[in-house]
Amino acid sequence: MDTNAPRDASRALVGLGTTAALHGTIHTLGLFLSPLNAEIAGYFGLTSIATVTAFKTVYLVVYAGSNLLFGALTNRLPAREVLGLGMIVNALAVVLFRFVPPTGVGLMYLLWIVAALGGGVYHPVANAFITRLYPLRKGWALGITGMGAGIGYAFGPLLTGFLSGVIGLSWRDISLVFGGLGLAVGAAAFPLIPRTPRAAAPRAESDRAAGGGIPPGAVPAPAGLSPAGAGPGAGLFGLSYRLWVFLLFIVVITGTREIGMWTILDISDFFLKVSFPGGPGTAWFLFLMYLPGVFVQPLAGALSDRVGRGRLVTAAFLFYGAAVASLAFVPGRLLFLPYMLMGAASTASVPVMEALVTDFTNPRTRGLVFGVFVTAIMGIGALGPLAGGLYLDALGHTAAAFRSWMLLSAGLIAAGGIALMFTGRLASRLGLTPPGESPL
Repeated sequence: MDTNAPRDASRALVGLGTTAALHGTIHTLGLFLSPLNAEIAGYFGLTSIATVTAFKTVYLVVYAGSNLLFGALTNRLPAREVLGLGMIVNALAVVLFRFVPPTGVGLMYLLWIVAALGGGVYHPVANAFITRLYPLRKGWALGITGMGAGIGYAFGPLLTGFLSGVIGLSWRDISLVFGGLGLAVGAAAFPLIPRTPRAAAPRAESDRAAGGGIPPGAVPAPAGLSPAGAGPGAGLFGLSYRLWVFLLFIVVITGTREIGMWTILDISDFFLKVSFPGGPGTAWFLFLMYLPGVFVQPLAGALSDRVGRGRLVTAAFLFYGAAVASLAFVPGRLLFLPYMLMGAASTASVPVMEALVTDFTNPRTRGLVFGVFVTAIMGIGALGPLAGGLYLDALGHTAAAFRSWMLLSAGLIAAGGIALMFTGRLASRLGLTPPGESPL
């Protein structure tokens, strides 16, 4: 029996579940301090919102670069070792947050950089690995790992709120709790994630071996046909220029979602304290925002396998933009609604967009493409927290300034959703839709 290609469904499912846990923990470590941004600003003696939100900007920029590096190396590295070690490096940096002194703003930036280097290994390595396990159920598999992210996004802030508001821990002590959790999950990756399946394994055989099967409505590509743009005679890095054009289009659109998501995450603590003082707290609203993703991501991913990706992801973007815009108008007693709707719409788009990207790759090129994709969208998304902080600093942190920023973000996201309506037409014009391969 080939130990490099797991042959039974149970091992594949354990690997999928562990990868989902890694996904959730990585994103938890990237946002668990966001409900305490005002406290962190006070600890360091900062009066500028932009200085605090710039922590996230630096994290996202380095995270993006790490994705590109490991995307290029995906096929040369063992998935479980890379995922486990990346998680451990990420968690160790978070543990060290506990020891940053009030004069250590520069050290805090450095630790965020180290955390990002470890966290950035996940997407290209894990997505290539998981879609090899389930090549004919990519949307479903990515939805399951997205479910892990949804749990991390939702319950990370909730735990932060409990540790801070009920137990009374400082943000530095809370960092020890989350860092320790990350170390445990990273260690668990080594015994629980199976070795990487062979990239060259036949599609149907590989999927049967992983227990994936062929879902109703999924039509495998004709024998010997690679996804368009990834075959012989390809251009830059083994990918055709037509595919690069399509990928650039997808990146720019997805970047609008990332700008909105990361900015709302990091300015919410300031926004809620200024516009709705005395409310239930930032941790509660961030929990509500990400809770729908636990259920929506696997549902949206699986649905996209059956009905197609294009219309589904377009609707998600437009719905997301409308939810962000509603933050500027809803009264405090209804504030939970836009937060929940934002989370449902934004997280629904994640596995669908990722599955759409995989439709145009093969196992050999998937890690590189995901590395480029995640690097680019995170790089664009990194502009959000910094730009939002600078905008709010310039306008004086007023309630009107926050609301105007929400409307600007909503317009940007909606523009991305409108552009998505042309995805199928662009793919067709570029000749990137093999028969039965890409459910646009």
